[in-house]
Amino acid sequence: GDVHANGIATIVGAGKRTAPDRAAFVNGVAANALDYDGGVVLQGHYGGTVIFATLAMAELTKCSGREFVEAVIAAYEVTTRIGEATRPTPEYRRQVSGYGPHQGFAAAVAAGRLLKLDVDRMVHAFGIYGTFAPLPSSAQWNWRNRPLTWTKDMVAWPSVSGINAALLAESGFLGPRTILEGDRGFWRMQASDRFDPAMLLEGLGTKFNMLRLYFKAYPTCRWNQAALDAVLQIMTRRGWRERDVAAVQVGVARALVDQQFEDYAPHNLVDAQFSLPYAISVVMHGAKAGPHWYEPALFDSPKIHATMKKVTVVLDPEIERLFVERRMAGANVRVTGADGSVEIARVDHAHGDAENPLTDDELNAKYRAATKVALDDDACEKLLANTVIENYAYELTT
Repeated sequence: GDVHANGIATIVGAGKRTAPDRAAFVNGVAANALDYDGGVVLQGHYGGTVIFATLAMAELTKCSGREFVEAVIAAYEVTTRIGEATRPTPEYRRQVSGYGPHQGFAAAVAAGRLLKLDVDRMVHAFGIYGTFAPLPSSAQWNWRNRPLTWTKDMVAWPSVSGINAALLAESGFLGPRTILEGDRGFWRMQASDRFDPAMLLEGLGTKFNMLRLYFKAYPTCRWNQAALDAVLQIMTRRGWRERDVAAVQVGVARALVDQQFEDYAPHNLVDAQFSLPYAISVVMHGAKAGPHWYEPALFDSPKIHATMKKVTVVLDPEIERLFVERRMAGANVRVTGADGSVEIARVDHAHGDAENPLTDDELNAKYRAATKVALDDDACEKLLANTVIENYAYELTT
């Protein structure tokens, strides 16, 4: 039908339109491509699913700006709560895991809300999505098999399943009504060993999880961010440049060691996003954060690769404890100078975490760095100004 005709939903930056589920897929892949997006530690990168599933369905339904924002909020709240309620124990997660499965409920919620599904049909949309959900495969088949691929966090395919689940529910298709509950609920299907249904409703309507999202200061895995902060703290403290550093030892959680974050020979940009030596080398050479981190000038630079050899990655018991107990992806860094002196810095909350947030100016600078590769300065500033005005207008009406 009309839903699968060309020309409904925008492929951002390409000047093309396609069906909503396809647009959400392409845009979601692009959003996660540089690993510069936000999220929740040990839960997933939600923006690529939430924003682009909502945008695609907003174009289909021709909703208002307010309805768009409300759908985004609802999608974030539902999917983060399902993520909290179904998070596996660390022991089970080491066997098999993936962020994608529960993330698609965000797309189902956004699509269902914009389609104005009633409660009964929304329940069916949940059930249909639960049966459509992708396998929790990213950790099982990807992390330990380099080179890595775009499937690393599976933010895009759940949008396809979630959007189509809502559209099918709107058309009268039925889904299982107890997709989340019971001993055979969705939590088992997404490779978890526990389910805490109380987490689904805790503070609902008053406690907003989306306010706890992190924003990345650097285009690399969130688990790398604290180490970069610590290295820069030390180099700034001492006034050091790359040539003044003899060795960098990074103490991290077990997950980084198990998943090969000590990659010294990344094959492609995705590998590089999960290579601590690569990220540390880039910042030690003074490169500002931005999409250029993965362009040939840095990626193929002999200087960058030589500096990577100065970095070692080790397990730090205290960082591991905080990672497991409090989901804090921190780092304990020891830098040895060329003069033989030693400097230490520990960062528990990377710059960009809710506990250590980026300022508005820093977020705007990140926006400019990311958009200037596609927009000229005038268009970039006009879009930023319009976004600020629209957000302010929305706040005034709520």
